[in-house]
Amino acid sequence: MTGSDQANVAVAANSLFKNYGSVEALKDVSLSINDNEFFTLLGPSGCGKTTLLRIIAGFEAITAGTLFLHGKNIADLPANKRPVNTVFQNYSLFPHMTVADNVGFGLEMQGKDKQHIKQRAGEMLELVQLGEYADRKPSQLSGGQQQRVALARALAPQPEVLLLDEPLSALDLKLRKAMRIELKQIQENAGITFIFVTHDQEEALTMSDRIAVMSQGELQQLGTATDIYQEPKNKFVADFIGESNLIASTVLGADNNSIQCKLTDNVSITTPNTLGAAPGDQGELCIRPERIRLSNSGESASLEGVVDSVMYLGTDTQVVLKLDDKQSISVRTQNADNNRAVVEVGQRVGLHIDESSCRFLAG
Repeated sequence: MTGSDQANVAVAANSLFKNYGSVEALKDVSLSINDNEFFTLLGPSGCGKTTLLRIIAGFEAITAGTLFLHGKNIADLPANKRPVNTVFQNYSLFPHMTVADNVGFGLEMQGKDKQHIKQRAGEMLELVQLGEYADRKPSQLSGGQQQRVALARALAPQPEVLLLDEPLSALDLKLRKAMRIELKQIQENAGITFIFVTHDQEEALTMSDRIAVMSQGELQQLGTATDIYQEPKNKFVADFIGESNLIASTVLGADNNSIQCKLTDNVSITTPNTLGAAPGDQGELCIRPERIRLSNSGESASLEGVVDSVMYLGTDTQVVLKLDDKQSISVRTQNADNNRAVVEVGQRVGLHIDESSCRFLAG
């Protein structure tokens, strides 16, 4: 990393390990998080994402490795000395205090004067669009409003990095979706780095500048939402991010640009050779359901299957088919008037696969 690159890095973790006795919670994790970036740690429960967040916050000690915040080694710096703040799942607002007093509490603990606290609390409440709620108590606010107060309180002391540990998980689905947009806007307006922890793939895809996908204490892939969705590096990422058809396959032929993969006993397809596969490699083809089209009546198709189930999902319809070799494949079609899937269980239909979007993942 060059000096100019380092100047734009908020957090740099190098070969981090964290052990709890014989349990390895983190295994050689290295990543850099940029200034003013909305960065998400994504993975299932127990993958190590919250452990990594707690290490950055100073709540957990590192077993091995280094951790830098804007170029300063903070591995041994206690939590109360680190210029970071954390927003937790439960907002922990003081019920007896007004909204403004809750937001100013951290500043009061820092010994700031009352005029500064009042001004800063007001600015933060305006940032989260709650300026007129300053004199209310938390019990008079909705769940989404309480979450924004917790954000304002965490931002008031001007941390260099804000850590967010699944802060949307307590909200209902509709409010959670609305808060995703607001949270991203708040991050952009605040102009600081947000490190967000979630197990929700949709949250990660919709809000993040970059995503680190984790599993069993290891970093599986790091990239933009588009990179991770369209170019998964392994089976775990392909299966965890969105919905995927993972079909057993063997590479029949390959060059630097493309590979020919066996799809069924009688069908092969040609896909980009993004991971350097070679003839004879065995693994799985990742095919996204929305990249498969049901054939129109009388139209030739490269692949056929028998409809096993049809599920109406509102915006789209999911059709699951059994191929001739008994493997299952899922297809999603949008429910536009000119594109709605009209098929029945037991019907034999043809399939068209967007071969350029398929990815071979070595076993």
